[in-house]
Amino acid sequence: MMRIAEVVGSVWATRKVESVRALKMLLLRPLDGDLKRTAELWVAADVVDAGVGDRVVVAVGRAARLAVGDDAAAVSAAVVGVVDSVDLPA
Repeated sequence: MMRIAEVVGSVWATRKVESVRALKMLLLRPLDGDLKRTAELWVAADVVDAGVGDRVVVAVGRAARLAVGDDAAAVSAAVVGVVDSVDLPA
């Protein structure tokens, strides 16, 4: 599954399991079907160097682990793209 979210911050952790030690972590607020922010907050590994304010494509589950290059990584969400635009049908 993939979702669109907005990057709202960064997450810093001084202690991490080895499988995520080198990964940058971002704080995301998923967007709903109308591209409005939801109340949820997610932490996701960033593999595309996104920044605060960016709208991003987020892979969830096994797709997230494959995106970080380790099918055994302790990751359930990964930022895999920065959104340039979204065209919704009228």
